Amino acid sequence: AKDWEKSVASAEAWITIAHIRVLTRRLARYGYR
Repeated sequence: AKDWEKSVASAEAWITIAHIRVLTRRLARYGYR
């Protein structure tokens, strides 16, 4: 059960990291125009 909770937490962390990357890319695109 503990391992499953860790995997879920890590998955959520990776999703948040992916969203941050997309947001930074969008901000960079609109910022440098």
